[in-house]
Amino acid sequence: KDLMSWCSEYAASIDDILEEEEHYADQLKEYLFYAEALRAVCRKHELMQYDLEMAAQDLTSKKQQCEELATGTVRTFSLKGMTSKLFGQETPEQREAKIKVLEEQIQEGEEQLKSKNLEGRDFVKSAWADIERFKEQKNHDLKEALISYAVMQISMCKKGIQVWTNAKECFSKM
Repeated sequence: KDLMSWCSEYAASIDDILEEEEHYADQLKEYLFYAEALRAVCRKHELMQYDLEMAAQDLTSKKQQCEELATGTVRTFSLKGMTSKLFGQETPEQREAKIKVLEEQIQEGEEQLKSKNLEGRDFVKSAWADIERFKEQKNHDLKEALISYAVMQISMCKKGIQVWTNAKECFSKM
């Protein structure tokens, strides 16, 4: 073999290596996409948790308002408390109507809170099952990919040895 054929053989072997390695890089990119999906799941869980906390806070506030209306005592400073001190209390009928509305809102709030809690638990259970399934698949896939990559590296090394052996023969004939 002459020097030109050796150079073209060497260049072709480099292209083969790059193509093989690109294939394994593509397999590993799938796990990058999974990590993005996992982040999205975590963000959704955080938003659900935030909604749950806001619903709980709203419910607590309504319960406090209802208790204040029922007892006539205001525990915390509020604009409503100040206006009632300045302009006088509401009539008993107005207060009863407000209490009734608040009690209905409290009941709706409690149902909403239960619903959000249940939704959150279901979401976590489902997400956890998906994560466990992914872990099992990931271990299998990565093991397979690494074994295949090692086999490919051995094959490429053998090709490299052959190329350099041919080069040695080519140079020794010069």
